[in-house]
Amino acid sequence: MSKIEAYISSGVIEAFVLGQLNEAETKELLQYAEEHEEVRKALDEAEETLFALGQKGSIAPPAKSKNALFADLGLEMESEKADSEEKLVQEKIKKETKSFSIYPYLSVAASIVAVIGIAFSVYYYNQWQATEARLSNIIAQNQTMAQQYNVVKNQMDQYAENIEILRQPGIETVPMKGLDIAPEAQAFVHWNKKTNEVYLNAKKMPANEMDNQYQLWAIVDGNPVDMGVFDVAGDMTRLLKMKTTGKASAFAVTLEPRGGSENPTMEKMYVIGQI
Repeated sequence: MSKIEAYISSGVIEAFVLGQLNEAETKELLQYAEEHEEVRKALDEAEETLFALGQKGSIAPPAKSKNALFADLGLEMESEKADSEEKLVQEKIKKETKSFSIYPYLSVAASIVAVIGIAFSVYYYNQWQATEARLSNIIAQNQTMAQQYNVVKNQMDQYAENIEILRQPGIETVPMKGLDIAPEAQAFVHWNKKTNEVYLNAKKMPANEMDNQYQLWAIVDGNPVDMGVFDVAGDMTRLLKMKTTGKASAFAVTLEPRGGSENPTMEKMYVIGQI
């Protein structure tokens, strides 16, 4: 026996037509009748059976008594006309009984459609929110990658420029080592003796404060010659182009007030290198 057959045989349909079901059980039955043809058919048959039993159990008065009663009241009634009117009343009652059982089906069906519509709306709204969050995350990742790419690209461009400078004919590299004030400091002067151009690699110098600047000096004939000031901050990959000089016996770097000094502050000499 299938589940539907067992449900029909449980007596729930008879209880419905007798008005013995509560609201929840009535809704369940009407939903089954909407979804399953055999349940709806059994419900219609039960309603017709109940109606027939009611008609069968009724007791019709004798025709003589009815005619005598109408005669006493001064009324006339034809038997066939009365029977015809009675049949019309019975058909009307039967139709109204059947039509009454259809409206709950429509109400339940409308409720189900509304619930399904709300469920789909909530589902697709949540999906949209999740998709928007993933899209925002992807955009943020792409922006970060683009920034990192730009940083790497700039460094590579600077390295390429440095290589071109160092490959020039006549370049001499002068390493400058740290003194007591900054033993870990280190810098390199790249001096082109043919063009007199001087480039400085200060990547390993400590960062300076805003009130001060480093100043490069060339020692020419025993005297310091100003070669320009510079700051050490951030990425120091690019070679710094300093002033030109035709000859020098050494190079040194001191820390001076911002803008530089006419003469080096010897006690703030950070690095020096002999040629």
